[in-house]
Amino acid sequence: MNDNKKEQDLENQKEVLIDEENTIDLESESVEELPEEASEEDTIKDLEDQLLRAKAEVQNVRRIAAQEVTKARLFGVEALAKDFLSVADNLERAIDSCADDENSLIIKEGLELTLKSLESSLKSSGIEQISIEEKSFDPDKHEAISLVEDDNLEPNTIIDFVQKGYSIMDRTLRPAKVVVSKKSQEK
Repeated sequence: MNDNKKEQDLENQKEVLIDEENTIDLESESVEELPEEASEEDTIKDLEDQLLRAKAEVQNVRRIAAQEVTKARLFGVEALAKDFLSVADNLERAIDSCADDENSLIIKEGLELTLKSLESSLKSSGIEQISIEEKSFDPDKHEAISLVEDDNLEPNTIIDFVQKGYSIMDRTLRPAKVVVSKKSQEK
């Protein structure tokens, strides 16, 4: 019975429909015969293996696509976020420039509330300020704009923060601008 089925399958494979009008006769082509020792169980195991591999591939594609969508959502706002960071810088400068008279105090309070609202919005979007508590220079988080010779401090110690830095999901959005110490050069 197995032999009859194999012969039928071979006969069915002899003609292949290329399109609705043309066919090719495969009798002139050599057709590899299926190995006699391939049992139905082996074929089933092979097909199950192929199915399992196809399912794994689909899961991998879905996982990678989900990761790409997440990255696009998280990092797609970078350009807009950088523009908002300059707004935060300008608000801080405006607050610092306010005088201590009564009218300026009202303006200063309004500016501070606006800055807090902006910082809250940035934080809810995953954008956080790089810690100014760190005293060790990290080139991934900081940009050294000046070096100051100081033998009392370890080299690459942050002396002053000139501009705040920000990160988005542990990725530096804008490095903090800092002044860093270095050892004095002896002559």
